[in-house]
Amino acid sequence: MQVIPRAYQSTAIKAALKGLRGRSQRALVVLATGLGKTLTAAFVAREFRAKRILFLVHNNFILEHAINEFRLVFSEKTSLAIYNGLSKKGALHANIVFATWQTMSVHLEEWRRNHFNLVIVDEAHHSEAGTYKPVLKYFTGPKLGITATPDREDEADIRGIFGREVIDITLEEAIARGWLPRIEYHVITDESLDDEVLQKIAAEIREAKKRFTMAEVNRRIFIKKRDEEVARIISGYNEKAVVFCASIAHAERMAKSLTLAATFHSNKGNGQQDTWKKNREVLENLKNGIIRRACAVNAFNEGVNVPSVGLVAFCRVTGALTIFRQQLGRGLRPGKDKLVVLDFVGNLERIQLVLEMMNKISDLHEKYTPRKDMEREGYTRESFEVSGKGFEFTFSDKVVDLMKVLKHCEREFYPTWQEASQSAISLGITNSTEYKMKYKKDPKLQSGLDKYYKDFPGWVKFCGRELRIPYPKWNLASQAAISLDITCQREYVDRYKEDPKLPSSPVTCYQDFPGWTKFLGKERYHTWQDASKAVISMGIRTRREYWRKFKEDPKLLLRPNQYYKDFPGFRKFLGKK
Repeated sequence: MQVIPRAYQSTAIKAALKGLRGRSQRALVVLATGLGKTLTAAFVAREFRAKRILFLVHNNFILEHAINEFRLVFSEKTSLAIYNGLSKKGALHANIVFATWQTMSVHLEEWRRNHFNLVIVDEAHHSEAGTYKPVLKYFTGPKLGITATPDREDEADIRGIFGREVIDITLEEAIARGWLPRIEYHVITDESLDDEVLQKIAAEIREAKKRFTMAEVNRRIFIKKRDEEVARIISGYNEKAVVFCASIAHAERMAKSLTLAATFHSNKGNGQQDTWKKNREVLENLKNGIIRRACAVNAFNEGVNVPSVGLVAFCRVTGALTIFRQQLGRGLRPGKDKLVVLDFVGNLERIQLVLEMMNKISDLHEKYTPRKDMEREGYTRESFEVSGKGFEFTFSDKVVDLMKVLKHCEREFYPTWQEASQSAISLGITNSTEYKMKYKKDPKLQSGLDKYYKDFPGWVKFCGRELRIPYPKWNLASQAAISLDITCQREYVDRYKEDPKLPSSPVTCYQDFPGWTKFLGKERYHTWQDASKAVISMGIRTRREYWRKFKEDPKLLLRPNQYYKDFPGFRKFLGKK
């Protein structure tokens, strides 16, 4: 098993333990994809000797991988449990609970705040997100964050939660040191460039001092390859491949153009469980060789472990460095000699990104590798070509001309708010707050929309949301929700849009909101006395025992002391004198 070298893993473990046992009781471990983040976290957890551990992830593939890694470190006596939308069996009594953020966020009331002695957050760069942060705030105790990409695209800083990095090894450093499979990176530009137009633009810049926008240069120079041509080039390689596409529709088209191919995305099935099952089947088929190509969009970015993948093909624009590293990392898993990368993305921004990465890897290689070793391995470095023990980047001569053109390009914004709106919606932006966090992902989006577009229509319309005029009273909304057979808060969040008059958050919409139990018409004991009789008849004698068994009676509540205004205290509630 190829992981971070033992000396560095030992350093990471010691530093993490020091942070967790210190005054702040927190630590952030940053390790590049393929260096064994999860395994390192498991060693830290074992050395920390926490009796109850929570391991938080954001999808089921990461959850499954984490359980397998922890089983390599912990003995069979350690009980492990899953806590997600598919299973919760035994979680309340397990030593280590592997949970998804989504499930934990809507079931916090089932847990005591101090239940866990250690909280580990995988892909910790998600922690600043609005849906994740409340979970971390709820649980007390030490917290360990692990990630390969600590810097978020919205510039939010997760170091406020976990502190500064106790160890930080980037993807570029891992490649430069030869700790990952050898990478052979090919930017497919020569056949897709209009050389005559390129020379004409260069002449206009040189002679007429004319300036261009990146969008204009990209539009004039790059000729988009057809899916069939891209598929032909990919098919020329025997390695198993992950093909990153621009959209789900694009992934479906590419899968049809390739032989022994299948798609892997968030709409693979009907509902969460069906999608999970079908995507998992695609992974197994890829591992077993039944298929040779997996066409994905973003679902493959994190936590999907396929060691046998030897080829990564980029058929989409990925200007965000974080996403680029995540997708590149899908092929840099332990268990292979090399990774071939085919980059079909035709624009100036992407070429600049790859060049910057190449130069950083070269600088680090020269920093950490003795001169004798570089001479023995035949290390070479030119302006647009570099080759070392663990990497090889090759660009054509035309890239030189492209870089000269890039220096004379100006930034361009969308000319109309409608075009900007389409981009924002594709980024998943639903309100002004999210826009401020995400707009930099598209260089053609800008900060001051209302000032730039005189006919700016407002955020509701800009973000593609219908103006929802909710029911005037909570009881009317309650009747509507009950008629839809909505039975819990989480289901309400998923389905409230089925009725255009249901508000997204009835808690904040109605000042006299009665609580989810009454709002959703769920039957409870009307008085604490009736509930007390039921509890006593069940033989429950302690508060801890109540929390373990209250679900056996659907009319009992987790926190009766908060529900009943005249609650007499647990001692009397449990029938004790």
